[in-house]
Amino acid sequence: MTDLTWEAQRTSFGDVATTYAAHRPDWPAATAAWLTGTESGGPLAANGPLDVLDLGAGTGKLTSTLVAAGHRVTAVDPSAAMLAVLAGSLPQVRTIVATAEQLPLPDAGFDVVTVAQAWHWLDPAAAAAECARVLRPGGLLGIGWHLRSKTAEPWVEELHVLTGEPEYQGRESVRARRDLELPEPFGEVQRTTFDYGLKLTPEALVGVVSTWSYVAVRDDRDQVLADVEQLGRRVAGDTGSLVLPHVTYCYRAQR
Repeated sequence: MTDLTWEAQRTSFGDVATTYAAHRPDWPAATAAWLTGTESGGPLAANGPLDVLDLGAGTGKLTSTLVAAGHRVTAVDPSAAMLAVLAGSLPQVRTIVATAEQLPLPDAGFDVVTVAQAWHWLDPAAAAAECARVLRPGGLLGIGWHLRSKTAEPWVEELHVLTGEPEYQGRESVRARRDLELPEPFGEVQRTTFDYGLKLTPEALVGVVSTWSYVAVRDDRDQVLADVEQLGRRVAGDTGSLVLPHVTYCYRAQR
């Protein structure tokens, strides 16, 4: 993948912000609790509502779950279009257009930084340094990805072939990653997974696929989406719906 292609993919989301908000997977409460360390017995479970920086927040998929849990959330994303959608549904959330590598925020202002579906678009060394700077001592960095589970349903592999998913998204393979390293001052990285089934109509499947960055930049995007809808209708059959299986990979480390 060339730098030009990677940059085109990384900046493609603003053009599909509304569709992204409508069709991309949500973040269940249990997953968000683990990422923030507030699950039963978690490292921050006794701390009450937290100050959370949702980094790469996009349209607020994880942000909304964090707000529902009672946390005080600041959302940062480089796309003004994505944050405009977030602000429309979560007006109580402070939004800042900025990059993870240069955060216009004071030192030690947050208990938790979350990064959902975005760490692979960042410069990991610079982003980790900024996350450490804005976290309070003992604060937590939580990183997660929803990844499609190819082994669960044969048709998902067919979808993979149809959309031409590249082996590499960004600088490294997201799908191949099973471990994540973070530099000091972060401690040991903990890891867990959650199963997630995204229930969709064939039309909604098209909506989801249209937001995948490597599809959004394709010259034959319209034909690919037409083929995806045909596949979705075949899989859904008379029921009118299908489930796109995911595994959510989650990592966290304390400062």
